[in-house]
Amino acid sequence: MDTNLHIRISKELKESFQQIAKENNTDPSSLVRDWIGSYVAEHRGTDEAVASELYLAGYRLQQALGGRAHVSKDFAKRLQEYSLTDQKEFTQQILTTYMDLDLTIPSCVTKIYKGYAYSQMFLLGLIGDKPKEME
Repeated sequence: MDTNLHIRISKELKESFQQIAKENNTDPSSLVRDWIGSYVAEHRGTDEAVASELYLAGYRLQQALGGRAHVSKDFAKRLQEYSLTDQKEFTQQILTTYMDLDLTIPSCVTKIYKGYAYSQMFLLGLIGDKPKEME
């Protein structure tokens, strides 16, 4: 069963949001539903679920690059170093790669900044085997 959510925002913000969504061929309601769904999933997700999601995102990026053989060893080594020393730069490198490939950035990528273990799961997916849930 569907239900409505009523919120208060300024008229100007509402009009801008609707116009920009229209220009991007997107339904404003879909954007809000997606944001709410992501927010709930992020705050309900267990560490294990987040780790699994990040591994899968890394694996999908591997596939977008053409498979494991096409993931540059230098790129993987640089990411490994950044995961240990500079989470911000690690995340920036990942985001730049998605943008260079003109790919949609998965929302879970924003969780990488939370620490070493999360960045490692993404990196393992980038250089690892196909996840069992995809077999």
